[in-house]
Amino acid sequence: MNGHCIRIREYDPIKVGERWDSARKIISRLAVDAIARHMDERGTPLFSFGYNEIRATNWVGSLAVGEHCIEVFPKIDIPDRVEPMGRARENLLHMIASAGFVPVTETGVLPLISAGKPLIISYMDLYLEHLTREWRRGAIREYVGQEENRTFLKGKILISDQLKANQIRGDRFFTRSDEFIEDNPIPRLLKAAVLVCLKQKFSSEVSRRAAGLVVELDSVQTITPTREEIRQASVDRRHARFEEVVNLAKEILLMSSPDQPSAGKDVYSLMFDMNEVFERFVAAELAMALRGTGSLVRYQVSGRSLLLREGIPQFQLRPDLGVFQGKSVVCLLDTKWKRLDREKLHLGVSQTDMYQMYAYGKEYDSPLTILIYPWSAGLTDIVTEYHHRRNLDFDLERRILVATVDISTDMGTMLQRRKLREGLLRIVQYEGKDCVTSGKKRVDLQS
Repeated sequence: MNGHCIRIREYDPIKVGERWDSARKIISRLAVDAIARHMDERGTPLFSFGYNEIRATNWVGSLAVGEHCIEVFPKIDIPDRVEPMGRARENLLHMIASAGFVPVTETGVLPLISAGKPLIISYMDLYLEHLTREWRRGAIREYVGQEENRTFLKGKILISDQLKANQIRGDRFFTRSDEFIEDNPIPRLLKAAVLVCLKQKFSSEVSRRAAGLVVELDSVQTITPTREEIRQASVDRRHARFEEVVNLAKEILLMSSPDQPSAGKDVYSLMFDMNEVFERFVAAELAMALRGTGSLVRYQVSGRSLLLREGIPQFQLRPDLGVFQGKSVVCLLDTKWKRLDREKLHLGVSQTDMYQMYAYGKEYDSPLTILIYPWSAGLTDIVTEYHHRRNLDFDLERRILVATVDISTDMGTMLQRRKLREGLLRIVQYEGKDCVTSGKKRVDLQS
């Protein structure tokens, strides 16, 4: 499989030619057409298109085209002694698991990492393994009402149907009975996901495992669920052990194109917007860091606006994250998936972002607002600090921090994960200092 897989990082290009060539990072024009159609169906900008090339965006993960695969990894500053693609892949898996983008625990991520396969294959492997184990422990059975013209009496006779079907057949009974069977909505959804694994062309091993499961699910009806049916599917408490399997099945069904392109290039994508991954990862890790402190993290804070018009709030202010102690705001945070640049004015922090932080602090009465970026070489966790200009009517000093989170270390170790959380705790509990990175003094926001 690796010989059919192209691995790149965010914003890297792939050349377009007549034939796929993984070693030279070239994909075929037929593959490009299939990817373009898949993107149109999904409405997601997975790649941008140029002259004889396609270029990765900030969407990362795996995309399979026919028997080939493209993997896109986040652009992370990796120590020189570490293989960059391997560390980027492992940390991506930890981040999407922590952020809740894949329905597996941190422990469940370990098989995906150790396999070393493309993410989309590892994901299908995990699904088939979990489904096989749980189904053999006991299938999901439900009482389902079945109407049938039988040769024996079972259940309740349906009078009108009996008269229509059996007027001259005294040996037949048209009845309705409740049958305790495997053929019910959740097993049908599970089987539909197994059939996706069976029909894909990029891993013969996955197809073989899926074929074995199809036999075990022979009594379950084959369906093609709609996207709405997939999203709404859930298990009740009686079948709670199937919850993770059902969530895996939903992801597999949603990763495939609803209408397959022509030329036989089926497309499947398991890709994530790094802006959202980083935001939700920071939220999850910050929540863990604050356990036992009495403070709580709120996601997508709302309730305040920039202005009023005829008493009606206008221009809603929605910080990505907020840390609260009871009803009191401790700090507000916005995450930014972009690299700070020491050569640029204000390290590349935009004036628009600073206006936004200023408005958050003022309108939410927050003493601290924070812009959080991924760490890059030469930066510390607290990069620089700004202050609102003092207001004589307001005693509380408001600060704005530019800070970073180091996601380049081995996230699979508890030591490094603890250091990451300790760094987040230092940032949100920051009380100010006179001198920050590179000998720079505190800066008045309006100076």
